[in-house]
Amino acid sequence: MADVQQARIEPHISPPRRPRAQTACIELDRFCTDCGYNLRTRPVHLDDRTGIPIVLCPECGRFQSANDASTTLRPWLDKATSVMIVAWIIILVLILMNLAIAEGALSYGTLDELTIHGGSTTQRIGNTITRTWSSGWGPLEVKTDVPDYKLFLITIILCSFAIAFAFGMFVVVAFPHWRRMACAAIVIITPALVGGIIALTWWKEAPHLFTWGLVYIAAHTAAQIIGGVGGITIGRPLARLLVRILLPPGIRPRLAYLWLTDGKPLPSPR
Repeated sequence: MADVQQARIEPHISPPRRPRAQTACIELDRFCTDCGYNLRTRPVHLDDRTGIPIVLCPECGRFQSANDASTTLRPWLDKATSVMIVAWIIILVLILMNLAIAEGALSYGTLDELTIHGGSTTQRIGNTITRTWSSGWGPLEVKTDVPDYKLFLITIILCSFAIAFAFGMFVVVAFPHWRRMACAAIVIITPALVGGIIALTWWKEAPHLFTWGLVYIAAHTAAQIIGGVGGITIGRPLARLLVRILLPPGIRPRLAYLWLTDGKPLPSPR
């Protein structure tokens, strides 16, 4: 009898219930409030008791709310975010334009360095080269006394390759939502278009040297296309390696898209 009465007095404590089935997933960067792990792509469940969406951190094993916190600063944060997005787009476009201009500058700069106006004479004093004209501006002629000619060409071609590689790497890192074919089209069409503009300009400036100059323009364009394709091929793996080497673990989850885009496991913040 005593056992029965004691059983009636003791409160009934039900075991904790598991969350319901997955209802959605985290689509934006959301960081665990305990360990800082990026919860992006993690499944969202509804708590069976409260009905609140919750998400489980796989790093520290803690459940937390999946909802955004609503505060009086939220409208201002939304406006600031819009301004920052516009500024970010402008910065990306400017970087792409400057990289394309750098590709063209190398091609045209090579032609300018290897030619000289007819009727002119050059004099070298140390590292300074002075140019004088005896009969005004004559037609362009190919220089015959370029110092270290082969080394100069190899250096310029390697510079073209390096700039195009940076161009391709920037495209795949800054635009992770683009398909590989779209990235490849950008790094191929851009140097081809720049090379075409340089060739047209050179044809108008020195038609008698057009065939000679076209060889150098084609060499630069080929190096830039190869470099750009190489940049989009190993750009994100190289970016992940640099992040691991240069950034502390706590900051790596902020760049989780570098891993998520290629289906890689997210970096640990520890």
